[in-house]
Formats: sequence, structure tokens, C-alpha cells
Amino acid sequence: MNFDIEKLHVTLIEILDYVVSLCEKHNIQYCLIYGSALGAYRHKGFIPWDDDMDIAMPRDDYEKFISIMKCQTDAQFSIQSEETEDSYFLTFAKVRKRGTIFVESIAEKKYKNNGIYIDIFPLDLVKNSEGVSYKLKRKIINYLKHVLKLKACPKLYRQKEGGIKFCLDCALSFPWWLLPNKDILKILKKLMVADIDYKDANYIAQYDESSTAAVMEKGIYFPLKKCEFEGKTYYIPGGIEDYLMQQYGNDYMELPPLDKRVTHKPIQLKF
Repeated sequence: MNFDIEKLHVTLIEILDYVVSLCEKHNIQYCLIYGSALGAYRHKGFIPWDDDMDIAMPRDDYEKFISIMKCQTDAQFSIQSEETEDSYFLTFAKVRKRGTIFVESIAEKKYKNNGIYIDIFPLDLVKNSEGVSYKLKRKIINYLKHVLKLKACPKLYRQKEGGIKFCLDCALSFPWWLLPNKDILKILKKLMVADIDYKDANYIAQYDESSTAAVMEKGIYFPLKKCEFEGKTYYIPGGIEDYLMQQYGNDYMELPPLDKRVTHKPIQLKF
């Protein structure tokens, strides 16, 4: 599908500025992460072909932000999470613009709310990332995330895995298919949220990431710092070079080849 990427970028900034205004009003920390942080550092704005935006908040701020958003019933923007969509299958929330449409093939016919969105990720505290019990917890978290995505997008996995592997994958995941998404997400949240104080944490985890880059030293994220993005300034991880190196490798400043420039490829878009 061909569309006006610059017009989409304008709408994403509009949503971001609304989120940032609430964060500033209610003393909530946020920062750009993933491709948005890379775009800020490498391009001083969007990666030219990027069609989404990602920000993160410490878990307490994330929960506070969701509570605030649920009260903004007359606003132009709305929150989307497992609390607002029975079929929601992600461990993070989305802020969507009402009156717009952005439908990905992965979420076709899944949601009631399909507006253009930015992703809001929680950041969780970790004391020791090398312990046996923690490594086991990470494996369980990644397994349950996989089950949720497999349940939500069986056609995608069948195409990717092939018939035999797909059937085996479903069989291994079957006991969890009996649980509603909300219940699995509650279990995931209990696993992700650590009962420790910020001062006692040594690491920060963003558990939607399944690789080793999910967990980074606390000093890579905090304190946050500001960086230019599309002519404005927003917060990014304080140790941005280390963040990008762990997330994307040593060559993060180099543009990837054309066949590696991944997008969400919307199948329906309306501004």
C-alpha cells in the first residue's frame, strides 16, 4: 500500500505531543526508544521509512499514565490495552487518534479501535539479571508472549513456520489457548513487575523485547536527556550510544540495505 509517509509522521508527532503534554502536567517520565530513539540520534527525526513511534515509561509512571488516559474521554486521543480490548495480545499500550485508521495485516479484524497510534512501553526494574531464577522467568515471559501472538495471528505463523512446525507450535502452546488473553497478560505482568525500589535496581528491562537487549544497565536509561526530533526536543535514554549499540549493534549509524528497512505495512490507512 502506497501512502504519504510525511503526513503519517505529522500525525504521529501530534499524538506524541499530546502524550508529552500529559507527562509534563503530571510529572511522568518518558523517553523515545527503539527506532524512534535511533531516528532522534541518527536523523534528528524519523528514520525516513519508519511508520511508527515508540516511547517508554517507568512502570509506575506507565500505570499512572494509563489511569490518566482512561479519564480523557472527551479527548481526541484514546488509550488501548487489554483493559479496553478483549482481543488485545500485547504487553504494552497504544495511544490512538480518534477518527483515523491504521490497520496492519497482523491485527486485521482484531480490534475495535484502529486509529493511528504510538506505542507506550513499560520499563521494569531488575536487581540481578544473571541469576538462574531470573533467567527462567525470562524464558517463561518470552514463551507466554509467543503464545499470545500465536493465538492472535495463526495465519501469519502458519505462513512463516510451515505446516508441520506450526502444528507442533500449536500443540506445545495448547494448554494456554484455553485462557483468555487478559488472564495471560495478568500473569505476564506479575512476572515482569519486580518488588524492589529504584535505588536497589541495577538494570532496566523492556520485556516486549525478547533478545538480550531487553535488559540493560540502569545507567544506560537514566538519567534521561533531551534530543532534537523533527525540530523539537524530547527525552531519550541518557546513555543513548550504549543503548543503540546494545539494541542494534556497533553499526547503528549506518543505513541498512533496502531489503532490511522493515515497516508495519498498513493494509488500511486514513488520516
